Amino acid sequence: MRFLLVDRILSLEEGKEAVVRKNVTNSEDFFRDHFANRPIMPGCLVLETCDQAARLLLGKSADFASLPTLESVVNGKLQHFVQPGDSLEVHVVVVRQTAEGAEVRASASVEGRAVARASLIYRLEAAAADPEAARACGRMREFYRVLTTDLLQVAREHQTRGAGSGREVADA
Repeated sequence: MRFLLVDRILSLEEGKEAVVRKNVTNSEDFFRDHFANRPIMPGCLVLETCDQAARLLLGKSADFASLPTLESVVNGKLQHFVQPGDSLEVHVVVVRQTAEGAEVRASASVEGRAVARASLIYRLEAAAADPEAARACGRMREFYRVLTTDLLQVAREHQTRGAGSGREVADA
């Protein structure tokens, strides 16, 4: 993935649904060219955020033992612009799932206002069957761990244990 577009997992119920957040900032690389006088998050990246949220949900639900690969986007609708300063919230819900694939309904909003929606169709590949899929599942597991780590709690624990310089927090 070139763009990691999920900043935080707000909630995740395995096999059912997840809610994630992307804080859209003016420093995003894609705003340089889209557009100079009125920066707007490209619609394909709003959908990519939905895809990343769905893959995290499907991956975690399978304990990262299968790799979800997006096969198609059905009835994708972009409804409003997403701009710097917006907090994009994505809600994904598993509609149906088999061992071979899944359908996920995704919706994105900013401050309660719908900005996009789509049905996402995935093929699920067992990580044990392919070394590259296994590596991708490992990267997704690490991404999930980072997104669900409470860094303030980690800092408090280090402080409670009498950690000296604070460098340990950066290593967490």
